[in-house]
Amino acid sequence: MRRTRNFAAALSLILLAFASFNASANWQGTFMYYDEEGALVGSWTAGCGAADGRWGIATDNKVFIQGCRDAS
Repeated sequence: MRRTRNFAAALSLILLAFASFNASANWQGTFMYYDEEGALVGSWTAGCGAADGRWGIATDNKVFIQGCRDAS
């Protein structure tokens, strides 16, 4: 009984780690922020390593682009 419980706990932890990895991979990308006239005024990149960062201002008018750009 105890061995089954330990196995179930270990399996649960593995599944949780896998789900967490997949969830974090889906959030790699960039939010692009625009003003009322449609001009780009800022961005926030997350999950892309060296490309991560923010610049400009954040507004309610935003678009999310999933994935990381090439380093070229």
